[in-house]
Parts: sequence; C-alpha cells; structure tokens
Amino acid sequence: MICASLKKKTVSSLLKSLREIQKVVDIIEVWFDELGELNEEKLNKIFAEKHLPFIYKCQRSKNIEKILQKKIEFIDLDISTPTKIIKEIRKKSPKTLLIISFHDFNQTPPTKTLKNIAKKMESKGADIIKIATQAVSFEDSIRMLNFLSELHAKGKKAICLCMGTKGEITRTAGHLLGNYLMYAPIKDSDKTAPGQITVNKLKWLLK
Repeated sequence: MICASLKKKTVSSLLKSLREIQKVVDIIEVWFDELGELNEEKLNKIFAEKHLPFIYKCQRSKNIEKILQKKIEFIDLDISTPTKIIKEIRKKSPKTLLIISFHDFNQTPPTKTLKNIAKKMESKGADIIKIATQAVSFEDSIRMLNFLSELHAKGKKAICLCMGTKGEITRTAGHLLGNYLMYAPIKDSDKTAPGQITVNKLKWLLK
C-alpha cells in the first residue's frame, strides 16, 4: 500500500490535498494535531471528504477522543506513549489498529537494539510495528531490510525504513520484504521525513 502523509496547518489546505491525493494512493496519514484543537464542525468537514482509510498521526492527546469517535482505521502512537493511554484507546476504539512508532533521526541502532525496540512495541499492544531511523551508510539500509524480512517471516506486521538519501532503498524495496505500507508525498514540498520519494516516482520505480 502507498500512504500519503498530509501535514497541513489549516483545514482548507488539508481538504484541498485530500481531494487531489485520494485518487492516487491507498491510505492517508493525517497529522490532525497540526490543525490545533479541532471542533466537531471541522472534523465533520474533513471526514466528509474521506474516501480512503485514515491514519491519525498522534502528537498530542487533546484530539484523540473526538477522532476516535469517527471510527478511524489507524492511530500512530510514539513508543513513549504510556501503556495506560494505549489501553484506554484500545478500550474506546477496539477496531482501530494501533501503530506504535520509534524514530531515530541521527542513526540506525544496532540490530539487537532494533529487536528490543520491536519487543517493547509488542508488549505495549502494537498491531503494527513502525521503526524509522537515519541511514548513515548504505549498510544501515541493508540491515534494516534484513530486520524487516525477519519480522515478516515471523508473521509480524511492520513498517521498517531508513531516512535520508542512503535510506531510499528501504522505501523502494521495502514492500518486497514485507513492509505493511510505503510513505510517499504527492510533491517534494509535502515530505514529512528526509528521503521520502513522491508518489509518481515511487509508482514508476515499482512498475
């Protein structure tokens, strides 16, 4: 699946992007918290334009209650999120799949550390494990792809990728080794992480 991330500051710009992007991707990650505190009217406008599954990229907790009421398909929570909050989310919206995510913007930790991170995510109740690290070398990307392959062989749902120029191969080849989805912006200015490849380029590479 190809997922487009929408990180917009206004509801109107988000709606415009939604109308354009839903024609060319499979799933949308919406950074709702970038819009500030949302009321029912704003949320109704957004969900009226929804034709694909949504991932709620949760940065703060103030919008969780309202968004869960919309029966959102996925919520992305940082690994630092307290287990108590994760359990409350699971109880309030049992059908919402939980993506527990870890980011390292400086390096790709040793494989042993990656395995420990994945175990911690599972213990917190992750339906999908997401690990994104900075590739300092091309070898970091190869390690990440090998790690992804191991998780996939064990039947784990995972999104494992490397950021930066040296991490691009994880974004183009990750699906071959079991990545649950691939992030791709509609245009370069919409990138939410270094190394992301636009939808059109990704589709061309996957032909």
